[in-house]
Amino acid sequence: MKAAVTTGPGRMEFRDVPAASPGPAEVVVRTQVVGLCGSDIHLFHGDHPYVRYPVIQGHEFSAVVAELGPDQPGGLRPGDLVAVEPLRPCGTCLACRRGHGNCCRILEVAGAHIDGALRESLVVPASSCYPVGDLPPDLAALVEPTSIGLQAVARSGVGAGDQVVILGAGPIGQTAAMAAADRGAEVLAVDLLDNRLDTARRLGATVTVNAGGEDVAAAVQRWAGPDGPIAVIEATGLPALVRLAVDLVAHSGTVVVVGITSQDVSLPVVDFSRKEINLLGSRNNAGVFGEAVDLVRRHRAAASTMITHRFAFGEVPVAMELAAGHPQQAGKVQVRVGDAA
Repeated sequence: MKAAVTTGPGRMEFRDVPAASPGPAEVVVRTQVVGLCGSDIHLFHGDHPYVRYPVIQGHEFSAVVAELGPDQPGGLRPGDLVAVEPLRPCGTCLACRRGHGNCCRILEVAGAHIDGALRESLVVPASSCYPVGDLPPDLAALVEPTSIGLQAVARSGVGAGDQVVILGAGPIGQTAAMAAADRGAEVLAVDLLDNRLDTARRLGATVTVNAGGEDVAAAVQRWAGPDGPIAVIEATGLPALVRLAVDLVAHSGTVVVVGITSQDVSLPVVDFSRKEINLLGSRNNAGVFGEAVDLVRRHRAAASTMITHRFAFGEVPVAMELAAGHPQQAGKVQVRVGDAA
């Protein structure tokens, strides 16, 4: 079968790779649509903390069940369209034993630590497959990034009537806006790009702020009042915005950092006690993947506006460069590998 293999920074080759057979509780799936995210771009260019070569990328994808291995738990049938959770936790470390396989000490993620979905078919655990019903393949491929935003919102604890600020309105910030609004929270989204802010509005943000032309702190204070928002979700990984999140959040509030960087951040220690804030990390998703399927299904029209570009399988390098080099145009960029309508 054909696979797109990233062999080094900015280098990708299409190779024939062996097809695998499913083992116990595994299935073979035929890849349909793969979404590209910021981590894919960083992996492709060699500046991601988890980078290794060669690797078959692709961790947010939809697929069709092609073959069932032995000892199936039930519920899947050949022909089912599924969203596939890419996480492979060990199941035995402390985090896993506490129900946090999303941050397993030796976690493997398809498309990063192990080979992913930019190939015609692959073997995955049956437990990772979530039937999506009548969702089309392109929307089913949005479930994985939606689960990331949903996890950040779950970590924040926001509910109906709460005010939450989202710093960064890329796809993860956008899905966080959708998840927070779905819970009845009021959402203010911040970004430098108007196209991203427009999408965040369609997904549920009630107020948007372009940080290139507005004072973010002043805008948030006008919106939330002197108390500030009860939660701030940092979805860029920029150290300056982590610091801003701590400054913005209300006393007794929660900051959730879902953005990724290897840079250091400097924070005033006094704020941790003075404001008694909760500063939380958020990684992948911890048991909310099925909820993300439902969230996309119920908000399918809005979610579809995230997708701005679609490419054929043979155009993966072009898709990567577009997503990396043209953020003013590119939202969620997807690659069609299979033939499902």
